[in-house]
Amino acid sequence: MSPYAYKVQKLSKTTRLLMLAISAIILSFMGFQLLVNQQVSYIDSRPFLALWASGEVSQLVLFLASVPALLLVILSVYWMNKLLLEFQSGDFFSHTSFRCYIGFVWTKIGAILYAALLNFAMGMWHSALYESTELIVKIEFGYLTTLILLAIVAHLLKAAKEIEDENKEFI
Repeated sequence: MSPYAYKVQKLSKTTRLLMLAISAIILSFMGFQLLVNQQVSYIDSRPFLALWASGEVSQLVLFLASVPALLLVILSVYWMNKLLLEFQSGDFFSHTSFRCYIGFVWTKIGAILYAALLNFAMGMWHSALYESTELIVKIEFGYLTTLILLAIVAHLLKAAKEIEDENKEFI
């Protein structure tokens, strides 16, 4: 094993453990906010938060509408953990690594689309109850550039795997 591959494996392990620790802290904070302070801190939608604070709409129904966003966050952590485990074991260009990466990318796409859909639906619900509603449907430029970069990296990983397979066949 090359020294560079060994360094990448060690870095993958450190990154994975840090990601899991930070994710546990953040998810614990979000759980604390929800259970103790009765605030949803993982949804960034003005209409949703206004409906949550109004008391005119069941918080249980709103919470159930927000659960997919929370599950997508947890699924993102799962895919990243699985990918870093693959890297940690030295499988940088394996089929499983590529599948984990693609799973992560699709999870991110789903999270962005669900956030936009939830914001729009909550805006419609808010406008049915109140005279004035401010609905802002935003997809940040940073999200789009990140998704494009993730797609380019996925293409590069696939090409690298094909080159590696060809080299194995040649030998």
